Amino acid sequence: MRRFVFFALAAAIILFSVIVNSAPAPKKVAYITIDDGPTLNTPNIIETLKRHKAGAAFFVLKDRIETYPDYIKMMECGGFTIGLHGVSHNGNIYAAPTSPLNEMNETNEALYKLLGRRSMVVRTPFGSKPNLTDRQRELLETAGYKIFDWNVDPRDSIGKIVDKEAVLRNLKKGLEDAGPTAVILLHDRKSTADNLERILTLIEEAGYEFGTLDEDTVF
Repeated sequence: MRRFVFFALAAAIILFSVIVNSAPAPKKVAYITIDDGPTLNTPNIIETLKRHKAGAAFFVLKDRIETYPDYIKMMECGGFTIGLHGVSHNGNIYAAPTSPLNEMNETNEALYKLLGRRSMVVRTPFGSKPNLTDRQRELLETAGYKIFDWNVDPRDSIGKIVDKEAVLRNLKKGLEDAGPTAVILLHDRKSTADNLERILTLIEEAGYEFGTLDEDTVF
């Protein structure tokens, strides 16, 4: 009887070990986000994203919506998320309690004039933390806006001459630290457009699938 109990217990332990060890690893999802566009680099960025079947959220500025309307339409036709990045892109957006809301509303009106629809996805310049006050955040969220920051910053916008190898090293380290959900900050500029093929390949080789950040995204 004791021998039977021993073998039954051993079998249960082995079975438990097999179940635990064969459990699927959490899915790793990377969300590409691209700030400060559109620019003349946007078409190249979009083409590279399409080659990798990668979704992306573009956080756009009001004056650039008006300067490059065809590129906004290109984002729309490509199924990419168009988010709002404001008007001033400097400290003025945080000057008063209503400043962030006013800038996002103004940017949204420019988008509506062009596309006939608005966006409720926003990213404030330099990130909402620690820049947004509690009151500013409350006003944005009460208006229905959904605020997104990031947890991976490859530092692709530091200086006029960007070290592309450093960007890749920063990205690799950022992905290691981020875990299964990576929201990656990139910028709509030539150096990033030129390096994007390698950036996306590195993300894929790290085991990530591409997701598209939008109004329904929940972390």
